[in-house]
Amino acid sequence: MKKWMKQALLLLLVLCCASGCSLIYKDPEVDKQTVVLEVNGRQFLKGEVREQIDAELDYQVQLYAYQYGQMLDPNDPEVVSFVEDSVLEILVEEAVVDEKLAAAGFDVPTEEELATAQANADERYASYLEEILSFELADPELSEEEKLSAAEGMMAELGYPTKDAILESELQTIADNKLIEQVTGSVTLTEEELQQAFQERVEMAQADYEYDPSYYDMDVSDGTTIYYRPEGYRYVKQILIPLSDEDRQALADLNVEVENCIEELSALQDKFAEAETDEGLLKEHEAAEAALSAAEAAVAAKEEEAYTVLQPQVDAVLAALDAGEDFDALAAAYGSDTDMAAHTGEGYLIGASSESYVDAFREAAMALEQVGDVSAPVRSEYGIHIIRYAADAPSGAVELESVREVLTGEALQEKKNEVFRTQVESWVKEADVKVYKNRLSD
Repeated sequence: MKKWMKQALLLLLVLCCASGCSLIYKDPEVDKQTVVLEVNGRQFLKGEVREQIDAELDYQVQLYAYQYGQMLDPNDPEVVSFVEDSVLEILVEEAVVDEKLAAAGFDVPTEEELATAQANADERYASYLEEILSFELADPELSEEEKLSAAEGMMAELGYPTKDAILESELQTIADNKLIEQVTGSVTLTEEELQQAFQERVEMAQADYEYDPSYYDMDVSDGTTIYYRPEGYRYVKQILIPLSDEDRQALADLNVEVENCIEELSALQDKFAEAETDEGLLKEHEAAEAALSAAEAAVAAKEEEAYTVLQPQVDAVLAALDAGEDFDALAAAYGSDTDMAAHTGEGYLIGASSESYVDAFREAAMALEQVGDVSAPVRSEYGIHIIRYAADAPSGAVELESVREVLTGEALQEKKNEVFRTQVESWVKEADVKVYKNRLSD
């Protein structure tokens, strides 16, 4: 009997070893306390590191879906290993930086810094609340207190940072900035480095705009610093005789009806293609076509009515232009383009690929042959435009002096970032780092 029991126990031991001892029970709470990283004696436990890894995996999954339209498998061993390495690397860097902050006394904020951090944190938290309240909690039946309470609960569910977490982040930023200044405060930028940064930006902008001309229009619209200007752009000015608000709304409503008719007809055409002999469907299809024609006729009639009301003003402007009156003065007297006031010097920058203007306006503006030419009246959803070709826009690289101040700030900051990055890498090399990556998956 004893011999049999010994053999059974021996067999169990062999099976246990062969299966990686999967029969051994691990207390989850104890497992969380496993050390997976040490940096100069500072220990990082499995539980907290695992949380950061899981959060980063979740972020990467969302990023791939949103930015690339692709699904990233968070269980893919290669993906998991890559994220684990990234998180461990970040933790090592943060640990050595924290040591330097403490050594310099930057980890203890002054009263003024604490007040600044608190004010910034309050502002950020309030903006998050407002975001939730405006988009998610517009229910007029809820009291302000109920809305606030519900918003804070929703913020917690969606993973928004708490007030304390935001304050901690603000304090960390203040401390980090002091250390960065200590390391990079003496860094300067030479003229040669500025010239190189300028040339790099010119070449990058040229490549971007040649790849997709619409990038230039977007950069101009967004107020991005321009380093290169593609050919084929011009400045135009306009006198806009606007449709009344009532007519614009009426036309918008009628156009919605046209779109609805088109959608209905499209759906019927799909059915009709499958059952051409269905008399009931044929009649329904004919009725839909008639409804679309009627809707389009209603739009055309309303447009004619609305534009006819504007014609006396248009005639007056054309007569004044024929008499040699100043275009800008007439724009101020007759036009109602509020944006034009900000473009009185040069006008609107426009090219053949510009997408920020309605088609009728862009096509008429680009059809003008000579600087000084004025278009015939152009109709659009906004009213009637009279467009003047004001000037050709310069092309090629901009003058360095026109961007020197902005570029100096950007290039100097980039150099400081690189200097600090190199210093952090040096601190990491000097640190006593022990990584136990295998313990993360044990």
